[in-house]
Amino acid sequence: MKLKIILFLLTFPTILFGFKKIDVTKTENLALSGYDTVAYFTEGKAIKGSPAYSVEWEGAVWRFYSKTNLKLFEKDPHHYAPQFGGYCSYEISNHKAVSCNPEAFMIYEGKLYVLRNQDIFLIWSKNPEKYIELGRRNWDVLLKSKNDKK
Repeated sequence: MKLKIILFLLTFPTILFGFKKIDVTKTENLALSGYDTVAYFTEGKAIKGSPAYSVEWEGAVWRFYSKTNLKLFEKDPHHYAPQFGGYCSYEISNHKAVSCNPEAFMIYEGKLYVLRNQDIFLIWSKNPEKYIELGRRNWDVLLKSKNDKK
């Protein structure tokens, strides 16, 4: 019980100031700052998407650089969407919802993880299993806290 209270208190500022399930840009409501989430899997790199190939999913606008990638996403968005709503995977493991740099990423065991910057990427990549497990626990608490506020 104490652990749940501590986790809630650590995430409370994020909840209070407008946590969203998907990290988006403030001006255009873009997931991954407009980068094509499918391209990480198909091209192995971060590629900016186009407004011409956009779809709304989970309250965010997702952009793609091709119609093919848009269609792939529409068929299976859960497969292509970044883990932890596109927030920095390392920071989620530390009870914080922090925006990522879409160019700092790793596909690990078929899942996309984005990170705040290259320095954090180096830390996270030394032990992704540890950070993923911590992140999953914290993400569940964060989502539950968000849903409890509705």
